[in-house]
Amino acid sequence: MALTPLTATPASAAVDGNTGTRWSSTFSDPQWLTVDLGATATIGSGEGTPPGNGIPGPTTASLEAARGPLTTATYTVPRPSGYGSGTVTYPTASGSYPGIVLMPGYQGTQQNLQWLAPRLASWGFVVINVGTNTLTDDPESRGRQITAAGTQLLALGNAPGNPLSGKLDGTLGAAGHSMGGGGVMAALRDDPRFRAGVPTAPYHPNGNFSGVTEPTFFLTCQSDSVSHGDRYAVPWYNSMSQAEKLYIEVPGDHLCPMTGYGNKAKQGKWMVSFFSLWLRADTRFSPFLCGPARDADKNNTSLVTRWMDTCQF
Repeated sequence: MALTPLTATPASAAVDGNTGTRWSSTFSDPQWLTVDLGATATIGSGEGTPPGNGIPGPTTASLEAARGPLTTATYTVPRPSGYGSGTVTYPTASGSYPGIVLMPGYQGTQQNLQWLAPRLASWGFVVINVGTNTLTDDPESRGRQITAAGTQLLALGNAPGNPLSGKLDGTLGAAGHSMGGGGVMAALRDDPRFRAGVPTAPYHPNGNFSGVTEPTFFLTCQSDSVSHGDRYAVPWYNSMSQAEKLYIEVPGDHLCPMTGYGNKAKQGKWMVSFFSLWLRADTRFSPFLCGPARDADKNNTSLVTRWMDTCQF
């Protein structure tokens, strides 16, 4: 068998853009290949928009502001399919972005998480804030409605002439409150399209989520008499041995994640950072969850009453 001479497989062939050529090292150690990218670059894995996409590097001040750097617009879904109602907030800039479904809790409406939709959208997400089929839908039903809303959101992104056309990159996440948080857990368990979730003060009396493997951020309330973290979120957190996890308990009652309650500057910073890291593989946001930038929050007992994580992510 004839051997290919090494002169035919130089190091330059590794990056010449020709799939018909290749580099082969000599048969002795040490051998390596250095590639000059021409500038500093962040390299990550996973689906979603690469870091950047017109989104400036985050700072504590910018993440704690009520709005991020991108201009947004809203679109009302005319015919919701599988859920009650939907309002989409999306970046007006060109480009495609991950989608996020927001789900309210028992007796709740879109008002429950209305504060969160523009904050997320202005950091590069297409957010559908949904209302449920009925105000008393249980967590499993809410999980199915999250799935339905995600399906329709992606379809709208592929509909010619729709304001959302071309805005979705195919990646999905979800956040929800109370029974909506239980619905987020059900969606993460059942629908592999959902790649990260933020259940807040989550409630699901019969949930077994040990099989959830996607990154999950539990935000709970210290004085919650409805769904205290020790009853639901902590056992779920401990059972999810294959997932990256973040758990933050803050002062307040069951309503602490809702519009008009709690510290929205901090809650927003953590949620934006979590979704940016896990839906967009944007590691610029990681220090606010797993690095020096988080320590001022984590160690402030008037702000955080319990913090657990699987850092380094």
